[in-house]
Amino acid sequence: MHKQKQFHYAVISVLAFALLFMSVGFAAYAQLVNDDAFATNSANAVHNVGFDANSYQESESSVMAIEKTIEGNNLTAKLHLEKPGDSYAAVINIVNKGNTAETLSEIQMSQIAPELADYVDYRISFNDEDYIGTSYGVDTVINRGQVGRRQLFITLSYKENAQNIGPLDINISAGLVFE
Repeated sequence: MHKQKQFHYAVISVLAFALLFMSVGFAAYAQLVNDDAFATNSANAVHNVGFDANSYQESESSVMAIEKTIEGNNLTAKLHLEKPGDSYAAVINIVNKGNTAETLSEIQMSQIAPELADYVDYRISFNDEDYIGTSYGVDTVINRGQVGRRQLFITLSYKENAQNIGPLDINISAGLVFE
């Protein structure tokens, strides 16, 4: 009977040790894994965030870009506005195809030539904010996957009340800077 009790104590001790070992192991593993079950340590981090060229869409009520290039974090377009009232409008998604969240720190815009500034309005809208100019800090986290996607709206218009100086050919660009 005494040997049987010793055997039971030994089995219980081994099971308690195994449970403790598994708990410590799971806690260590959980430290390496984020909410989405992707490793977040720098050795396994994959950075792939920028414009999703497939999501680019121009408004049906606007002029179409004559040329456009979308590569990674940069978008450029050549536009032809015939007369006052003509406008260009497009939307594009910013997506994170990597495995870690990324911080969009800045949106850069091309500057409109000073001689055209009185005739056109060029703006980018992001997170319900309008940006007019050349560069703006936005400090926005872009989470991975489609659920983390953000939309960027680009508009350029030949002001309706502007003096008609004839057709305008304008090159615009938008760039993203990540931390």
